Amino acid sequence: MVTFYTGHLAVKYSPRFHALSEEKRKEAVAEAVAVFDSYQDRVILRGAYVTQAFQAHTDLLFWMYSERFEDLQDLQLALRRTAWGKSVDTPYAFAGLTKEFEFSAHPTSFDQGIPPREYLCFYPFIRTPEYYLLTPGERKALLEEHGIIGHKYVPGILTNGVYGFGLGDFEWLLSFETDDLKLLVDCVRDLRSAKARLYTKYEWPFIVGRRFKLAQALEQYN
Repeated sequence: MVTFYTGHLAVKYSPRFHALSEEKRKEAVAEAVAVFDSYQDRVILRGAYVTQAFQAHTDLLFWMYSERFEDLQDLQLALRRTAWGKSVDTPYAFAGLTKEFEFSAHPTSFDQGIPPREYLCFYPFIRTPEYYLLTPGERKALLEEHGIIGHKYVPGILTNGVYGFGLGDFEWLLSFETDDLKLLVDCVRDLRSAKARLYTKYEWPFIVGRRFKLAQALEQYN
């Protein structure tokens, strides 16, 4: 199994950006696009998502992955050095990696080459300490029940779970992809009835966005 490192970068346009002239803003966007283009042989951009109308703390969410974490970090450092990067805030950033799950060989959707969907629902979470003190059999039973509930929404919803242990504040990073927001609401609500829910300690922010082509996503600042 090839290990992919993932990056979810949340961006908020700041007053510094809006203080720029329209010409300078367009130049800044073009420079940011050029940075992504310069890394396209090393970093795959799964999607650029506009989160307006879903959250106030974030305007854009970038989801990217690479076989080398250094490339993910270098891309983000290069972005920060641009006029665009100096004019935005980053309320959240998350790093993760793909790894076989404890009780399932189910690969992530992006790892299988499945095309992305129109909407992304991303959220990180932490299990309670009690969860990890359960026996392997008890954990397996919890996750099997959770999986049975979630499977009802396949293929309308694609799931992408990666490990975040030790790479940040969160243990798990989950990305749902769908073309139907109603289906997303039904799925997330239905999963609340799974017993594994008793062992969820913390699970926010939820960052939801609509996928745009990169340049178009960056241009949604007015």
